[in-house]
This record gives sequence, C-alpha cells and structure tokens, in this order.
Amino acid sequence: MMEIRMRYYVTVTKDGLYHVQNAVMGYFGQHHVHTKNQFEEWVKKSKIAKEDIIMLVGCTDGKECNCGLKAGEVKDGLPP
Repeated sequence: MMEIRMRYYVTVTKDGLYHVQNAVMGYFGQHHVHTKNQFEEWVKKSKIAKEDIIMLVGCTDGKECNCGLKAGEVKDGLPP
C-alpha cells in the first residue's frame, strides 16, 4: 500500500526568515513564513516528523523568495 505524506520544503533566506512550502505528491499547498523561533514552535506544535522536513540550500547567490510574505503570513498554492 502506498503511503501519501506531506513534505515541507524549507528555505532560510538572507534576512533569516524560514519560508516553508508544503507539497503532497508534487502538488504545492501553502507557503508560509516564520522567524526562527516561530518555525521551531510550528514544528513542535505540528508534530512533524523530521524526515518530512527538507531543508533546501539558502539564497547564498543573492536571490530572495519573491512571495511577498512577512513572518506569520500564509498564501495557498504558490510554486517554490
């Protein structure tokens, strides 16, 4: 039997914010932004398994996420 799991792709941008993009079977869901403390609290409260969080390489080449969100904000269905 196939198990369907949500994955959380996380990028820490140069400003220190954690951008999280949810995905299930290649379909993107919410994109939400956290401070480091907010992110750690969100992971703890959500009881997300460590293997479901994929930390991506940060924006070391000067790029930033163009989602327009600030810490604590959410949008649905943005591509990563």
